[in-house]
Amino acid sequence: MARNVVITGGGAGLGRVMREQFLAQGDHVHVCDIELDVTSEQTVGAGRLRGTVCNMGDANAVSKLFDEVAAWMPHVDVLINNVGIAGPRATLEDVSEHDWLEIIQVNLFGAIRCMKRVLPGMKQRRSGAIVNVSTSSVDTLPVNRSPYNTSKGAIETLTLSVAREVGPFGVRCNVLRPGMMDNARMQRVLQRVANDSGKSVAEVLQNELQFISMRTMVSMDSVAAMALYLCSPAAAQVTGQVIAVDGGAEWES
Repeated sequence: MARNVVITGGGAGLGRVMREQFLAQGDHVHVCDIELDVTSEQTVGAGRLRGTVCNMGDANAVSKLFDEVAAWMPHVDVLINNVGIAGPRATLEDVSEHDWLEIIQVNLFGAIRCMKRVLPGMKQRRSGAIVNVSTSSVDTLPVNRSPYNTSKGAIETLTLSVAREVGPFGVRCNVLRPGMMDNARMQRVLQRVANDSGKSVAEVLQNELQFISMRTMVSMDSVAAMALYLCSPAAAQVTGQVIAVDGGAEWES
């Protein structure tokens, strides 16, 4: 049976791969992003894909998003909170309060706002699945990334707390924790580190992979497939869990 799915940050990267996988199994999907083009899946989605340009740090924009969701979806079965901005790279004393507030508004309150909109209906129907996307950085704690690490750590605590609240209503809530994904964003990070260190991108990559047990980056397809599993009937009793797809991330240099 087709489900109604909302994916934040569905314009590119992992969010786009997830939307493609949900569409491929026949679901109806509404995505949002700060920049968005949903025309490429109009044929594949056969009218089952719509999108909203939305800044998740803006409460009014999130309200508009769910007004547009409600215009064609009678309810939401699945919510994927995938949006996450990287924020500043600086020591704690050099990060402004404005930068702290921006990343918390987007990464944490964006997810909270979305969950508040879908949970009443899920609880009433006694059915629903929420996946909040975190990061292996919560474990590895890269330096000079306090706002990002904190925002994602808060997402994980939020998820586990909500899972306890909504479990009696048959609603599930889990954390998906991707590792070092093989995507355009990570290629930009590798290039930046290479530029700063005077090493080649290949050298930087090999250095990073020594801290991953499987010595490989993670494909977005694998991470997206785990999201689909966590929202599927096969995971009907899986809730309040932090599921890592990271190849065995151990620590960071």
